[in-house]
Amino acid sequence: MSETGDGRVIRSSTAALAALLLASAAGPALAQGSPSAAAARSVVNGPLVDHHQHLLSPTAAQRLAPPAFEAVQLPPELAAVLSERARVWNDPAALERLYTEDAMLRQERNPSWMRGRKAVADNVAALFARAHRITPLSFGATGDAAHIEGFMSRDLEDGGVRHFGFVHLSLRRGADGAWRIAAESLGFPGPSAEPPIDAEQLIRHIDAAGIRRAVVLSLAYWYGSPLDAPVPGEIQAVRAENDWTIQQAARYPDRLVAFCSFNPLKDYAVAELERCAARGVRGVKLHFGNSGVDLKKPEHVEAVRTVFRAANRRRLAIVAHLWTLDKDYGRKEAEVFLSELLPAAPDVVVQIAHFAGGGPGYTDEALAVYADAVAAGDPRTRNLYFDIATVATDQSDEVLARFAERIRQIGVERILYGSDAAFGGRNTPRKEWGAFRGMTPLTDSEFAAIADNVAPYLR
Repeated sequence: MSETGDGRVIRSSTAALAALLLASAAGPALAQGSPSAAAARSVVNGPLVDHHQHLLSPTAAQRLAPPAFEAVQLPPELAAVLSERARVWNDPAALERLYTEDAMLRQERNPSWMRGRKAVADNVAALFARAHRITPLSFGATGDAAHIEGFMSRDLEDGGVRHFGFVHLSLRRGADGAWRIAAESLGFPGPSAEPPIDAEQLIRHIDAAGIRRAVVLSLAYWYGSPLDAPVPGEIQAVRAENDWTIQQAARYPDRLVAFCSFNPLKDYAVAELERCAARGVRGVKLHFGNSGVDLKKPEHVEAVRTVFRAANRRRLAIVAHLWTLDKDYGRKEAEVFLSELLPAAPDVVVQIAHFAGGGPGYTDEALAVYADAVAAGDPRTRNLYFDIATVATDQSDEVLARFAERIRQIGVERILYGSDAAFGGRNTPRKEWGAFRGMTPLTDSEFAAIADNVAPYLR
């Protein structure tokens, strides 16, 4: 084995990797997960399994598409300001005439306010590499004050338009009757739709990270979310999304494993679980936040408990995203989950996503309840595991140190690597493994143990 410049240690031979894959597949649950067993192997280039991944179907991608906006027609005197700004886009002296003496500018490449006509004009002239214009989407004018909101846009050679940024302008009319820009705020990049991610693209992502297998969690719960507008034919949409995920995973049966999903509060939840079980899924993904689950409400607890019982009866693992939008989320919800939900699924793996948070980072107040129970040998936690998807991303040293402490308290044998959805190139398995490996203060043997962990539901 040899260590690379970025701190990764690569297994010395293909035979060694094959031996580890065989040992992980044939041995008892997480047998390769002990630090002592992993110490001799040092740190691997990538984990064996990504236990928290998503695809993005064409239908789901459409739900992420930005809403359509149509340009508005401005009054001639305001339209003239935008027209002139487009004409002299890289001419500082000409741009100066469009701004007030005390004009202010904010743009994200230099995230602070800049004041003064000349300073603003010089910055705007140097900011863009190519000609552009402002597409106005809304405006208002009262007396000598006006505002315009819109996109920064470029016309393309094929006749299309690319909106590459956002803009807000505040304007004042001077004593000479001319409108000038008093404040300008720019934001980049502009609106963009997420392209679909199918099984082939996910395979490329996990290959780049040296990962052998991935658990694909359906996004069907999106279609029953109270956070969005109701979906016409909701149950049909949920079924279609689950079916698409199952079909995609089936393209690579030796590498991808499908979990279905749904809102556990819906009256069709158990029926959809049964339907998916008949199609051969290994588990279900429940997203409490997206589904509006509130564990402080007894009726919600009972609905989720019914789903847990059904999953246990069908021997389906459960991946549970427990974090919610409630600003007080923490210990109370964890205590309810531990005492009232876990006992309803005693025979299957329950995988708590994002280390009991929402990622990036995690919620230590909630995690402490589970960590203390595991450390105390609470029998309810016998089949409890934790994935660490996005936990280490963009966190302070203090949070990362506490993260490592909790991993040791729980035990590395219960920690499952996961990276979450790679939408827009974010959270790719390679990037997330690099963040976890490079930032979390664990030992090489601890990293190797986590990298070699394989959840029991994959055996």
